[in-house]
Amino acid sequence: MSQKLPVLVIIPHGGISIPEELMGYESLNSFNLFFESDAGAIDIFSLDNYLCGVIYSNISRLFVDMDREFTELYPNTEDGVIKTKTLTGANIFLEGCYPDEIAISNILKRYYFPFHERVRNTIKDNDIRLILECHTHTPVRLKYGPGRDEPNPLVLVSYTANTKSGLKKTASFEKASDLASIMGKIFSGEGDTVAGNFKIWDNSGGYIMRNYGTRGIDMLNISLSRSLFLTDNFFDLDNLTIDSKRLLYIKELFFEGLKKFFKRAY
Repeated sequence: MSQKLPVLVIIPHGGISIPEELMGYESLNSFNLFFESDAGAIDIFSLDNYLCGVIYSNISRLFVDMDREFTELYPNTEDGVIKTKTLTGANIFLEGCYPDEIAISNILKRYYFPFHERVRNTIKDNDIRLILECHTHTPVRLKYGPGRDEPNPLVLVSYTANTKSGLKKTASFEKASDLASIMGKIFSGEGDTVAGNFKIWDNSGGYIMRNYGTRGIDMLNISLSRSLFLTDNFFDLDNLTIDSKRLLYIKELFFEGLKKFFKRAY
């Protein structure tokens, strides 16, 4: 393509790194960090050469969650910007090692605020028509999550944000349905699911949807199932690595779907 699509992709949960300020204080291993991340997301959705912007973090969401407001902290919540529990309820930090206010302030200044500044600057400096918040999800909902143990489809799309003044649409239902159906058809047969190829998700989004999806630019949240690549054929469990050719193939399919959707919707 000679011209980039006016699309901004935000990938908040693809990282697996521990901030150097917190190394040695965690009670997690590489296996935990990998499976608590949106595995494969950075490789699949980083379409830098074709879109106006791609913003992601290499830091694990457990230590700096870009999809939480910076004021959301323990003890008010265990699922804030710096968490205390994993998605399966395990402790993230060794006993007594949750960072103090000074450490939290430094971590936010180094990782959190620059991430969101990049988002704001990309929106300001480009004529962005669509913002996509991109994730990958487990084939079955996690035990401690909503609708636990239910199978997930290959593609999930949501289009709402839960704001202080109530639930607001970040794009039309029609556009959400169109994106979901296009992606569902493209990925049909590429992964295993008993839940259908796609679904309009009843997720009201986190801080990113709430903050950037209510400013007059269409925003959708899209998630692809890890059953597309976390299989015996494409995933090395011992080394926690995904076949690079498979990820590239999934990336190419996703971009084909995005181009088709954008041409139809805009």
